Amino acid sequence: MIIDALVEGMIDEAVARRIIQATGHDFGTCYGKHGIGYVKEKVKLFNRSAARGVMLVMVDFIDTGADCPPEVVSQYLPHRNSNMIFRVVVAEIESWLLADRTNLANFLCVPQLRMPTLPEQVSDPKQAVVNLARTSRCRHIREAIVPPPQATITEGKMYATEIMKFVREHWDMQKARHNAPSLNKCLSRLEMLR
Repeated sequence: MIIDALVEGMIDEAVARRIIQATGHDFGTCYGKHGIGYVKEKVKLFNRSAARGVMLVMVDFIDTGADCPPEVVSQYLPHRNSNMIFRVVVAEIESWLLADRTNLANFLCVPQLRMPTLPEQVSDPKQAVVNLARTSRCRHIREAIVPPPQATITEGKMYATEIMKFVREHWDMQKARHNAPSLNKCLSRLEMLR
């Protein structure tokens, strides 16, 4: 089955591609990649077009301003098409990556003991990844992921590139799903479509 995606950014696209392919489907076209505002504005239009094919929509919970994930679904898609798989990532896409504690620790060259055990309860998962990279034994990781001192940006210039490399080459979603309930729900829904 070909599944299209609507996501907030490039890292989300890399994750969507991996989970769609890992659950036995073909990755179709990816829409969005312009932040939560674009997804919120266009999701109802994509919901109507989902009558012609399956679409996976992923939004980061912390970007929605909602009080709980079910509220996001009712706000964004009160009348969801049956072909529309709408998933709220708790708290944001980096939570799902932090959930693969062993591989992300190895990729960042940090001790696994520093990895959060409950990644969906981390208040700012992206900042947690950046902070882990600050303590990396690998200079390349520090320079790529951590912003320079006194910088106004929150991540290094190569943050997205390095994180997408991790997603493509090292991320074990089967391990991660045990530490991230929202990832497990997403994978289970895609697996049901086989």
